Amino acid sequence: MDKIIPNQSGMDFIANNSFHIEEADVYKNIGEGIRSVEFIRAKNDMLLFVEAKTSFPNPNNPDTDNKARFQKEIDEIREKFIHSLNLFSSIELGVSEADYSSDFLKPKKVSIVFLLVIKNHEFKWCSPIKKKLDAELPHYLKTIWKPTIYVVNQQKAREQGFIVS
Repeated sequence: MDKIIPNQSGMDFIANNSFHIEEADVYKNIGEGIRSVEFIRAKNDMLLFVEAKTSFPNPNNPDTDNKARFQKEIDEIREKFIHSLNLFSSIELGVSEADYSSDFLKPKKVSIVFLLVIKNHEFKWCSPIKKKLDAELPHYLKTIWKPTIYVVNQQKAREQGFIVS
């Protein structure tokens, strides 16, 4: 039976072999200004940093207010990915402590994946968001960690086995 993390932005995520970082004491006690993705999931040779959103501004809307909201969302998601990667790394190096669930088994060698799932979103809008996130990740992060970014809507996430109906 699959482990489920329910109601993350209105979606139920399959969370086998996961660390619910957003609910971990190490995150809750870290203080102001640090953001987190919903959870981290080890799947095959990937370490997925999963963020869920109920909506996202249309990247093709030229309205000034929309552009500002779009950029604000990009900034917040970028921070969540970077902060979560840093916090997870600090746990792994022993700088911070966290109790992983007994079923969380980290692979020996991983590729880092940032997965953004947007519930109420047109799939054609996902590509411009992915491109913007990729362009705004710091060069050092892309060089050292070599992350892959995926932005999908609810339908694609279901098809790919990330969420349940």
